[in-house]
Amino acid sequence: MTILLKLLPLFSAFTWASSGLILKKYKVKNLHLFPLIESSISLVIICFIVTSIDHWPIFLSYKTDIYLILTSAYFLSVLGTLLYIESIKRIELGIVFTLATSIQVSLIGLLDKFINLYTFSFLFVFGSATIIIGVITINYSYLQLLKTIKKNKIKIIGIFTSLLSGISWGGTAFLADRALNDVSIFDAAIFRTGLTLIFLIPINISQYQKIVKTINIKELKYLTFSSLFITSSMLIWIGSLKINSGSWTAILSSAAPIFALTLGYLFLNEKLKHNELFGVLLCLTGVLLVIFSR
Repeated sequence: MTILLKLLPLFSAFTWASSGLILKKYKVKNLHLFPLIESSISLVIICFIVTSIDHWPIFLSYKTDIYLILTSAYFLSVLGTLLYIESIKRIELGIVFTLATSIQVSLIGLLDKFINLYTFSFLFVFGSATIIIGVITINYSYLQLLKTIKKNKIKIIGIFTSLLSGISWGGTAFLADRALNDVSIFDAAIFRTGLTLIFLIPINISQYQKIVKTINIKELKYLTFSSLFITSSMLIWIGSLKINSGSWTAILSSAAPIFALTLGYLFLNEKLKHNELFGVLLCLTGVLLVIFSR
């Protein structure tokens, strides 16, 4: 049972990758609607669970500083998502993912080391570095495009926002990890979904005319189905923060490309390039090293 709890970030990464598989397989176009639909579904499910177990009195009983930490954590989460969306509009997804993931893992590691005063074994550090190198290797062909970006202001902005999204998500993991010492995963999930809706509803209202012209029932069905996987991923990720450290959760979650590439190969007939296959092997090696470090 203990090992399964330690592996929660991998389950979160798998459900996250499964959501992306659905969006890609059925060529969903209205991706700006996705976070809104996902957060709405998540909030309904979480509120139903909280009501069923009569958790609302507990949710309303925390001290002010707990609410402030949760608000700060999930404000950074929303900010990271918006920056991520802006980044992929400007540069290739592989570059965005690599930069954001590397910064996120590095930041949470430093915060845990110097603020939470955690000690990391050599095996954990070496495994973490191997996973990051694996992610970089997988996206090597995209990273080569950085050579052409120097004089392109739009792409330079994309790199900058990618780094900021990683910083935001690293801050989320650190703050949420601290808050979860005192609150349940349902409390954290309410803040995460509620704040996401507060920010995304006005954004989607401003794009109402565009949405009406392009949305259809079939696409809405796939968006909803994909959202259920993200809801699962979110709850598992928060659950891991509750049980494990922010560093542990962030580094194992960063192995998501393993699942994304494997699912793409199995269900989308996508061929793996040599660098992608080698990168997957590096990520798997890093994951095993991190697991054995405990």
